Amino acid sequence: MTLVINKKNDKTHAALLENGKLIEIYFPDDEESVAGSIFVGRIEKFVPALEAAFVTLSNNENGFLRLKDIRPEYLESFGLKKLQEGQKVLVQIKKEGGQTKGPQVTTNISLPGRYVVLMPFSRSIGVSRKIQDSEDRNRLKELGLKLREKYSCGFIIRTAAAEATEQHIYEESELLIAKWSELVKEFKKAKKVKLLYKESDSDEFLLREFLKQGVDEVVTNSPTYKELIRNYSKNIRIRVIDGDAFEELGINEELKRVLNRHIPLPSGGEIVIDKTEAMVVIDVNSGHFTTTSDHEELSEQINAEAAVEIARILRLRNLGGIIIIDFIDMRSEKSRNKIIEIMKKEVLKDRNRVEIYGFTQLGLLEMTRKRTSKSLDERLTTICPVCNGKGTIPSAELVIQQLFNTLQKKPKDVSEVIIKLHPHFKDKITKEEIKKIAKVNVHVHFTHVNPSNFEVTWKK
Repeated sequence: MTLVINKKNDKTHAALLENGKLIEIYFPDDEESVAGSIFVGRIEKFVPALEAAFVTLSNNENGFLRLKDIRPEYLESFGLKKLQEGQKVLVQIKKEGGQTKGPQVTTNISLPGRYVVLMPFSRSIGVSRKIQDSEDRNRLKELGLKLREKYSCGFIIRTAAAEATEQHIYEESELLIAKWSELVKEFKKAKKVKLLYKESDSDEFLLREFLKQGVDEVVTNSPTYKELIRNYSKNIRIRVIDGDAFEELGINEELKRVLNRHIPLPSGGEIVIDKTEAMVVIDVNSGHFTTTSDHEELSEQINAEAAVEIARILRLRNLGGIIIIDFIDMRSEKSRNKIIEIMKKEVLKDRNRVEIYGFTQLGLLEMTRKRTSKSLDERLTTICPVCNGKGTIPSAELVIQQLFNTLQKKPKDVSEVIIKLHPHFKDKITKEEIKKIAKVNVHVHFTHVNPSNFEVTWKK
């Protein structure tokens, strides 16, 4: 894999390429309340019907704190029996807010390192599911138990720990414990709501999360990263280039392609992606792929190719929630199982948790993907000012009928009318047709910017 680090306008962007293909992207967030940030908040109000409380954060947002996310260990640690309205509280952003929702927060705080994640209010020990080797899993589980005994905290052992020495893991754990102690001191001293901890725009975060196992080359347009990378690994090739690294490697062009609704497959098939607030629906079409006359063989080939691409698109665009995939119909249980196995293998590359539930009675593949931060769609696109997010506009026939209705309401004592229409209408209506309705001199200009409506100006 290749890690591309692109410095532009004092901001650092990063991308992961696998065999030259874009699989993951990182953009720094301009907003304060990103996933993982830790705040001193204040309980604004408990809402029993929602089994939750609203928490005021330092950016004037109201965080949503589920009562089940108030850990008993948290209360015990600060000598509390329960939380009350008006009380300050230490919370972490669990999931970023959307256009209509505030961020979801929790007291189940975690501090991530390269090898381990510290969980101060937990006693559980977990090992990354991406570590498949049973000997590695057992060894790291034992190490996790030793860490819990030493620090009286829970830990998650991350994938990178499989390649690390025990000494490195212990050293990192010490650093995380020290960082946590400082955060607790700051929280106890705090009189007002404020941000205590944010790391997702730091070089440390970028290298820790992206300089992962399998990365053998780094391409960057910033020489300053050379020394930083050497601190993480001595064996990685580093190539420094001039100009925009994303433009040079075709990453900007690929980002435009993957944000399309229709995404072509190499064979000639395509996947069609539709996104709602809580669900992603994906349709797989055969398109022009007809190299075999056997339906089952054709379906399996296209579906296998689509499964790999869908897993890549989900993590690249950071799509989450319920995911329903309508693969091309497969009659054989063996074929369906093969597609599930491909999906399971591909989602192991995902840093977010993915659950695959199998095919429904209607032949749809059900799965879920946990998402804590904004999707690429939310970061790089905005609602269309013409269709207002519907994805459709009124038909030409409807707009023309509305124009005729307007012209029939002609004011008195006018001798001409100036009409502005979108260029889309050039071959759909003539000046003569308009004149029959208006019954005055007509001037038509195809310069209107919006195909959903028109502009009419009467002249005396």
